[in-house]
Amino acid sequence: MLDIRDFLKINHISLSRFINYCLYKKDQGFYQKNSIGTHFITSPEVSQLFGECIAIFFLLILKKYKISSFCELGPGNGTLMKDLIIILKKFIKDSMSFYLYEKSIFLKNLQMNNLSNFNTTSCEINFLDRPKFKKEPIFFFCNEFFDALPINQFEKVNNSWFEKRVTYSKRYKIINVKTFEKFNKNYKNGDIIETSPLSQLYLIKILKHIKQYGGGFLIFDYGPFSKSNINTLQALHNSKKCDILDFPFQSDITYHVNFKDLTSIANKLGLISYGPITQKDFLFFHGINERVLNIISQTSSTEKVESLNKQFERLTSPSGMGGLIKCIYISREKIDSKVFKL
Repeated sequence: MLDIRDFLKINHISLSRFINYCLYKKDQGFYQKNSIGTHFITSPEVSQLFGECIAIFFLLILKKYKISSFCELGPGNGTLMKDLIIILKKFIKDSMSFYLYEKSIFLKNLQMNNLSNFNTTSCEINFLDRPKFKKEPIFFFCNEFFDALPINQFEKVNNSWFEKRVTYSKRYKIINVKTFEKFNKNYKNGDIIETSPLSQLYLIKILKHIKQYGGGFLIFDYGPFSKSNINTLQALHNSKKCDILDFPFQSDITYHVNFKDLTSIANKLGLISYGPITQKDFLFFHGINERVLNIISQTSSTEKVESLNKQFERLTSPSGMGGLIKCIYISREKIDSKVFKL
């Protein structure tokens, strides 16, 4: 079997193909051998409070729209889905279906182990091999899903556009290759455009399902309110930032999501988009502060109180997850969107 380095000595490939290889290649890709929390941590792994607030969000919508199916994209260890199921089962006695779509076989096995005890006749859990959904209303949700999908980059240099591609000569290198891709004339020299064809495919498929059958899509991901035309590609290795070429196959590669692109696609399909708002605002609106105070009032453990306060701070800090992670919701039906008017 030809090693990718041998191939790249005589060829160059797109950034998206290289990133996909590094993250998802069977037996070698980063997500095929690392659980969430090994090199980085996500909100569901910080505290169950995150999942509880998402459950409350859905419960509020369910007062008006009777939907019994939920689907998570990129479920990681399965922690968020587990926390969501625990809360929903306390308030909903009817049968519910839960779907998980995961590309990594390694992570899918973790999810099966973490959720097997919840699978009953009234709580059906399904693991999807591909994003094909039943013809019914579904609440889709994801946390840091889109920022883990491969992207391409294009840079304007001397009034011409170049695509950044990967090659190999003693080490991996990124080179500029002239492209015939067409972009808006308003861009200036030095601007970098980041596009994710796979993200668009997933988003359009899900949004078309919502448009036809109903439901909604709740998205949490990293990115600013308005993304600049700069390079946002980065990698994390052992919880430290590094270049994406420093530790290929051993680091998590990510980038900043463009929320305007997501909402623009939704609006073009005739759907309603809410947000973006910060994760902090979403969590506060759905009672994270009251929940923390209630738990503290019922415990005499200093260690538990200290741990809870640290979890709360990490999830809601404006300079950390609370401000860096944004949230949007997309649906065909109008919802009482007070949370998105903060």
